[in-house]
Amino acid sequence: MTGRLGRRAFLASLSGGGAALLAARAACAEDVVTVGLLLPADAERATELSRGAALGLDDANALATLFAKRLRLEPETDRAGSSAGRVLDRTGTLAVVGGAGPGGGEALLQVAGAGIPVLNVGAPDDRLRNDACDRRAFHVTPSVSMYVDALTQILIEQRKLPRWSVVSDGSPRGAEVEAAARRSVARRGGSIGPDAAATDVLLLAVDDRGLDAAMARAIAEGRRPDRIAAIGESGMRVPAERAAGIWALGWHQELERFSARELNRRFRRRWNAPMTETAWAGWAAVKLVGEAVVRAGATDGAALVAFLESAPPFDGHKGEALTFRKWDHQLRQPLYVAGARKGEEIGGPLAPLAVLADVGGKNLDALGTAMTESRCRFAS
Repeated sequence: MTGRLGRRAFLASLSGGGAALLAARAACAEDVVTVGLLLPADAERATELSRGAALGLDDANALATLFAKRLRLEPETDRAGSSAGRVLDRTGTLAVVGGAGPGGGEALLQVAGAGIPVLNVGAPDDRLRNDACDRRAFHVTPSVSMYVDALTQILIEQRKLPRWSVVSDGSPRGAEVEAAARRSVARRGGSIGPDAAATDVLLLAVDDRGLDAAMARAIAEGRRPDRIAAIGESGMRVPAERAAGIWALGWHQELERFSARELNRRFRRRWNAPMTETAWAGWAAVKLVGEAVVRAGATDGAALVAFLESAPPFDGHKGEALTFRKWDHQLRQPLYVAGARKGEEIGGPLAPLAVLADVGGKNLDALGTAMTESRCRFAS
């Protein structure tokens, strides 16, 4: 279910649905809604997530306060043996945003109390959308399968590079990337062979923490850097002079179309830092909760789940209305394929990778697990 989102129509739907609330504003005390924010132990990603969530809070409250409502964030850090869960549960949160960092997806569900929905902004694991799915969980961050589908759409369908090989580190993430590649490459008429030297593309099926070393090793073994593919934002975290490969991303700090430039600029003005993929997901998650509070009057977990499952169109500044799939609660969204900059472009404020293509278009369900392939069965 997709469709271009008209900003005027979106705002009109808000104002029309909330006219009664506006009229009652003067007579009601302000309702305060708490959103838990589970931060990873990694300081860099914790900072990115907290900054994105703070900007999302600003945007949410710019609307919510018109209706005598206000959101607040309750941040806690996810550390082994910490009391984050008890703290977030005690504060009576409407939802918990988190999932960044190793094991973040599981931690997110554990710290949220019974009946509290969670918005995953950092765990791309396919299993969280299949066998390990949970009706309380909504996935803002793209899945492994979505990233891999974005790569095969560009490299096989557009660049006519059908012969692939996969190098895996044997990690759970590596296994998911390899499985997604076998499905996606075959779907687009390509093949995966054992001889890397005889193939067009080498895909790194490697855990995030090993991607930089795996990329360097592949180049040292003679692979063309522009024929080595990987997923996620790890490629954006290396110095520009070491950037290499073709990457599937969920956001980029230099996007301009569909008001993305305005969002990126607002983030940079506030934090003097680029809006990373983690930051965008944090912004989107908190803003989504704010829309549920205003548009549906959500005050408890059941109402929030019902609102998100109703597929309300969300403007993520990606050019299409973003909605959650009913079969696995994954947010439909365009993705981006990026590659290393040329030598003369390196330096200054530019990111190490430049966007080569937008992926998704009108058929956003072409990215990720289809309903007929999903193993997710929500408990009623």
